[in-house]
Amino acid sequence: MQEISITTEGIQKNLKNYKPLDALCEYIWNGFDALADTICVNLHTNEFGLINMISIVDNGTGIAYEELGNKFKPFNDSKKANSSKVVNHSLPHGRQGIGRLTFFAFAQRARWNTVYIKDGKKYEYFIDMEKDSLNQYDDNGGKDPKVSEKALGTEVIFTQLQQFSKEEIVQRIKVEFFWFLELNRNRNYKIIVDDEELRYEDFVVKRVELVPEAELAHKYMISVVQWNQSLGKEFSKFYFINSENEEQYKEATKLNKKSDEFYHSVFVKSDYFDEFFFEKENEGQINLFPNRNEQEFKLLMDYIYDFLYKFRRNYLKEASDRFIDKLVDSHIYPEFDGNNIIDTYRKTELDNLVGTLYAAQPKIFTNLSDDNKKITIGLLKLIMDAEDKDNLFAVLKQVIDLDENELAELSGVLKYTSLSNIAKLVKLLEDRQKVIQGLKELVFNKELYAKEVPHIQSVVESHYWLFGEQYNLITAAEPDFTLALKGLLLATTGEEENVDIDHEDKNKEMDIFMIRQDRKGDVTENVVVELKRPTVALGEKELSQVKKYMQVIRSDDRFNMGKVKWTFYLVGNKFNKSSFLEGELENNKNHGEDHLVYWVDKGLTKIYVLKWSEIFDEFSKRHDYLLEKLKLEETIWLEQHDSADQIVSDVNSNYAVLDKPLIPKRKSD
Repeated sequence: MQEISITTEGIQKNLKNYKPLDALCEYIWNGFDALADTICVNLHTNEFGLINMISIVDNGTGIAYEELGNKFKPFNDSKKANSSKVVNHSLPHGRQGIGRLTFFAFAQRARWNTVYIKDGKKYEYFIDMEKDSLNQYDDNGGKDPKVSEKALGTEVIFTQLQQFSKEEIVQRIKVEFFWFLELNRNRNYKIIVDDEELRYEDFVVKRVELVPEAELAHKYMISVVQWNQSLGKEFSKFYFINSENEEQYKEATKLNKKSDEFYHSVFVKSDYFDEFFFEKENEGQINLFPNRNEQEFKLLMDYIYDFLYKFRRNYLKEASDRFIDKLVDSHIYPEFDGNNIIDTYRKTELDNLVGTLYAAQPKIFTNLSDDNKKITIGLLKLIMDAEDKDNLFAVLKQVIDLDENELAELSGVLKYTSLSNIAKLVKLLEDRQKVIQGLKELVFNKELYAKEVPHIQSVVESHYWLFGEQYNLITAAEPDFTLALKGLLLATTGEEENVDIDHEDKNKEMDIFMIRQDRKGDVTENVVVELKRPTVALGEKELSQVKKYMQVIRSDDRFNMGKVKWTFYLVGNKFNKSSFLEGELENNKNHGEDHLVYWVDKGLTKIYVLKWSEIFDEFSKRHDYLLEKLKLEETIWLEQHDSADQIVSDVNSNYAVLDKPLIPKRKSD
């Protein structure tokens, strides 16, 4: 008996994510990794018709006895992983050295009967493993392999199985290998299940053979296959094949992650790739082999991409028609009177708008619930009917972000193109308006007796978008500075560590602590919010409290690593009669920012004082026009609450709630 240097429990824990049929497929991959071109899967049944044994037989090179220690003893390690040729090739598939152990997900026992060749002679032996002792294996009962006349290859036999049907086994194998079999169809690769060759033509939507029209020095056989389902982890890729039908390199196409279900593979065969250098060259590197910088390769790729874009566009046009029909059948689409010529025209216009947007950017609609689709289409209808479309799109553009590629794709469709998150926008705006309404009740309705921590702070902690977008909440209610520093280090370094702060005010507690990084990730803005209950009038005392927070932070370098900005907000219902804060606001007017009362470190540290009425006004400036168009505000303002607790419960369970804090408040606190 040989041992693997890890416990059975450790192995199973490392492999816990393997599903039974996924694990079964690993053994088919092992056969192809061993240079087999034919894999036979045999399903043995008992007298009740249940599958009680599965054997997988390949005609590969077998497992050399002399290499057995390297293949079975090291766990989570494989020579395949160290090969520089595996990253951009389909084989070898196994790169972690763990596929041989995954049988525990569906069987109690695995036995390998293998035949390999050494010094011109063939030898055979067996390997046994049990689910309950994965860290041990029996290598031929301790005996040396014997000379054999059997065919090269390996048979793996699994017994004491989890129950499967033949149909689900065949389907899972098809889903795993259809693209791989297509890649190797000219090499006559086969998977045979119970003497029947696996077919996958039902996965093919369309197969197109291309002949480049450009003047190229080499001949190319190009096959583009569109699939009716995802390729899983494989994505949609180019496969470059040499004159011997061997895969030389593969890479993803530019049409992945479009949320459009345009699943495809491109197979390009030519003797041009027999000695082609596919890796990107370093600056100044001289390459004697054909490579990506050659005009031939650039013309070839331009030709293929031109075809792919047109192919996808035609597919999406057909798909958009089907999409609209499905919306109508599901009663998601707005209803129009077919006997009314104006309604007929309006439906045609809406069809064109929805179809054009879908073809240009499908992710506007994909993966939405029916309710969100209905909201999206309803808003598009509103846009179509609006007399002042330009202003409506201007508002949408302010509240929706698109990346550069999305802007480029949609720029030719509409004058303003910020519609990719439109469904979420409607629900988000509605629920944000409810939050504003709830806060107005808390801070203005004296009869509710709203308190700072359980009411106002609870709402702000769940809706910290009130102070800006794209923040992350560091820690829950009223963190002291030790907990705040711990959260900051975790957010910026990814490591959690015990910390201590040497300052007399280190135990003071902030209300809200947030963080935001810029797009490059090299500037961090930290935000501290101090909230006061409605009955507290703001003045010098309250501002001094915030300045103490600032001093604690400035005293510890760990709060100020790298490019760091610190922004403090003091928020209350009104100023006191001392006119102190009015004076501070006047003194800082020269910095050109509203509500600013303190400015140091060249603007890297700032303190702002805000009244709740000013926060509500800012929200209105950004959203009122759109809310009016969506007819949301008038219904929301009719909602009134009987208590402060009811408001908190209502607004802290809606769609506008943001992520939970990175580090919860200590239980002992």
